[in-house]
Amino acid sequence: MPRILLLTAGFGEGHNTAARCIAEALKEHPGVEISVVDVYLETVPRFTKVLQYGYCLAINKFPFIWSAIFSVLDKPGALEKSLPFAGNLRNALKRVVENFKPDVIVSTYPLYAYLLRQLREQGQAAATVPLFTVVTDSTAINSSWYRAGSETFLLADEETADVLRKGGVDPCTLQVLGFPVAHRLATLKPCEDIIHGARRVLYLPSSRRTHTLAVIRELQKLSNIEITIVTGRLQGLHQTIVASGLIDGVGTHLIGWTDKMPELLCGHHLYIGKAGGAIVHEAMAARCPILVSHVVPGQEEGNIELIERHDIGRLAAHYPETLAASVAEVFANHEATWKRWKKNLQIISRPAASRDIAAFILKQASK
Repeated sequence: MPRILLLTAGFGEGHNTAARCIAEALKEHPGVEISVVDVYLETVPRFTKVLQYGYCLAINKFPFIWSAIFSVLDKPGALEKSLPFAGNLRNALKRVVENFKPDVIVSTYPLYAYLLRQLREQGQAAATVPLFTVVTDSTAINSSWYRAGSETFLLADEETADVLRKGGVDPCTLQVLGFPVAHRLATLKPCEDIIHGARRVLYLPSSRRTHTLAVIRELQKLSNIEITIVTGRLQGLHQTIVASGLIDGVGTHLIGWTDKMPELLCGHHLYIGKAGGAIVHEAMAARCPILVSHVVPGQEEGNIELIERHDIGRLAAHYPETLAASVAEVFANHEATWKRWKKNLQIISRPAASRDIAAFILKQASK
């Protein structure tokens, strides 16, 4: 059976989610050997933590900084100029490939394609190993994803494929198989198309603490609404919400870090939060309409475009009062807007994408 090397990086949830979900789907095939590696963490762990902190700070507090970085990376030659300073990462990747001896390399982070191209030019072991690049963004695709080339690009949707074709990528290398969400989404049952009882709202805050508390208070003013708040790894925010006294365990619930997001999305009528690639596609797979409250400039703007083009949600104003008003509007007139979004989600939902991607990878590896 083939040996599959999955390369990821912890800058945003999308890369790690994609790698993890593909690995889980591959494990359903007995005998397949899988290695998931974050070369950044293995090579420069302390510096990587600093970079991750800076990334989170930029996207949540100073989005204009990330917008500028995104624009620079989109320019041909910009990322390429930094490669001479990535010698440690390139050498570490070389060791990983030589030690594991993969039949296929699957990358969910764009930089690895550049490092592998350099190793191929040097005649290293990576030269004969095909690369499959999983593009974790949709519609607004930074050209750094495809400038280094790849034997295959695994894409979430046709809109993304069109961007790569217009960018000069060989159409024969493009495979539209969906975003690799948790494979158990294929067996979970989404909420029914008709709401009985309270409208259940899943809120993932990513903003300032005072703003988050204000949003919760405004949502609590709405009638027939049950709120579940997930703070994830934002421990300070979690503690602030607990201390606020807003959580009653009846109409408002609080969850910290959880690995049950697929179940939560399938159990709620509306997702409110940022437009990250992983969470948006998980919501789509769970057929949970989307109300975006926060957008990171660059790649997440493409996710907004995807949501609005397919009419499965929309961007809501960031202010607490207007955000709550948007929720009320979605459920107004016997949930007319919500029902329309829900119906449209049935058409584009791809809950089995991870399994489809795993099957494609194994088929190609066996050739």
